[in-house]
Amino acid sequence: MSPLNTAEAVKQRRVAYSLAAGATVALVGADADAQIVWSTAQDISVIQRNSQTLNLDGDAYYDLKLKNYVFGGGNYQGAYIIYGPGKAVGFRPGGIAYASALTIGDLIDASTTATGFATTSLAYANVNPNAQFKSVTNAFLGLSFPIAGELHYGWVRVSIDNSAGSFIIHDWAYNITPGIGIAAGQRADFNGDGITDAADYTVWRDTLGTTRVGDEFIPADVNLDDVVDELDYDIWADDYGLSGVAAVNPSAAIPEPVSLGLLACGAAGISAMRRRRAAATNPSESNAQ
Repeated sequence: MSPLNTAEAVKQRRVAYSLAAGATVALVGADADAQIVWSTAQDISVIQRNSQTLNLDGDAYYDLKLKNYVFGGGNYQGAYIIYGPGKAVGFRPGGIAYASALTIGDLIDASTTATGFATTSLAYANVNPNAQFKSVTNAFLGLSFPIAGELHYGWVRVSIDNSAGSFIIHDWAYNITPGIGIAAGQRADFNGDGITDAADYTVWRDTLGTTRVGDEFIPADVNLDDVVDELDYDIWADDYGLSGVAAVNPSAAIPEPVSLGLLACGAAGISAMRRRRAAATNPSESNAQ
C-alpha cells in the first residue's frame, strides 16, 4: 500500500472511530470508550513559504493551519485555529500573541486555553522575542477547537528550527468528549475517564487479539492497525500516568502483559504476536519465510 493510501486509510478509520465513539458518548456519557483519537505518526514537513492545514477529527472541516512563512523580519512559524471559539494555549506579553511550547504531560483544558488566542506566533527570527518554538524538538502545541458547536481539546507535536526554516508536524490527538481535557502527548485512554492508568490496561487485556471488521469500533486499537496487540500495550505503557483531568500515581506498578494479558491468549496467541512484531521490525526476513 502506498504512503498516500495508508494515510487515507488511517484517516477513514479515525472518522469511523470518532463517529462510533460519538454515538457511545450520546448513550453513556463519561463511561464511553476510547475518548482519545490519535493520528498515528505522520511526520509532515511544512515547506518554507507554505502552510499546512490539519483536519484533527476527520470531519468535513479543517481545524488548524500551521504556517512556515518568510517575512521581512526573517523566517516565521505560526498557528491559526480556524474556527472560533478555538484557541491555542498561549500568552500575550507586549501585545503579541504567542503559543506555549508544552512538554509531555502538560494539561490542555479550559483553564490553560483561557489565556490563549486563535492566531499565535510560534517563532519569528528576532522579531518576537518571547517565542517558545524557535528551536524545539518534539514540543507540543495545545489547543481547543469546535466540533458541532462544542469545544474539544487536543495537541499537535512539532519540531521547528526557525533559523533553517524547518517545520515538521509529527502527530496529533484530541479528546472525543467535549469539555474534557487532554495531557500533552496522551494517546491511550481506553475507558474514557481522562486518565491513562490500570483501568485502561483492563480494556486492552479484555479486547486483546480482537481484529477490526468493517467499521467496527475497537477502543484499545490505539495505533489503528486493525488489531489489539502488544504494540497497543506499548503505547499504553508509554502514556501511563498522563491525565487530562486529575493526577495519577506514576509510581504504581504497571501491569505486565506477559504475566497477565498475554497468558490469557495461550501459547498460540503469544507466538502470533511475536511473529507480527518480527514482521514489523524485519519485513524482509518475514517475507523470506
